[in-house]
Amino acid sequence: MKKLGKLSVLVVTALFATGCATIMSESNYNVSIQSNPSGASFVIKNRAGTVVQRGTTPQNVVLKAGAGYFKGEKYQITFTPKGKKARSQTFELDTKLDGWYLGGNLLFGGLLGYLVIDPLTGAMYKLPEYFLADLGGNSESGLHIISTEVLTAEQKSKLQPINL
Repeated sequence: MKKLGKLSVLVVTALFATGCATIMSESNYNVSIQSNPSGASFVIKNRAGTVVQRGTTPQNVVLKAGAGYFKGEKYQITFTPKGKKARSQTFELDTKLDGWYLGGNLLFGGLLGYLVIDPLTGAMYKLPEYFLADLGGNSESGLHIISTEVLTAEQKSKLQPINL
């Protein structure tokens, strides 16, 4: 009976020693890097300016959401389209707070999850599933729908509402 009591205490301690976002979410994300037109080479640098990935679109990459204690990672992605007159363009990919961190720790993780576990693991942040860079190519005509999460601040400032 004493062994069962010790095991129960160990399980309860393990549950309360973890943050909710660490349990339910991730600290590394698989992000699909895409461009229009496709076939552009890209270089991804982290907040510190270190190159973390290189490739050609479309390609999936794994990126860390955290950059340190209470610091979300921020990436710069530089795309270079194919062709002699190709002009490189740089975009920003930033993290957002994860909903499991905000709401889940109220139910499961408590202060330990809010202040220690999730901030240390980087699981308090999330990255989008894809990033699409429109490089001005007109090889594909038509409507392109993208999330406003992948737009830079400058691009967001140029958005205008459509009233139907």
